[in-house]
Amino acid sequence: MVKSVVTKQELEKMGFKPNQAKNILHTARQVMVKNGKKYWANPRLQVAPRAIIEDVILGIPLESEDHK
Repeated sequence: MVKSVVTKQELEKMGFKPNQAKNILHTARQVMVKNGKKYWANPRLQVAPRAIIEDVILGIPLESEDHK
């Protein structure tokens, strides 16, 4: 089962550097806020929706640990 959110640690396990992972999460949360989802404006949130990261930011599906 694929989770609907991604953490910084999961992005790092996929090969992103710590700062890249942080920036990906930040950008994904900004997209959600622009779409009217104010919950995602919290800077302490260390997760972001998988669908936003895959579709809008990276443009490719993320590998999950289940598929390795």
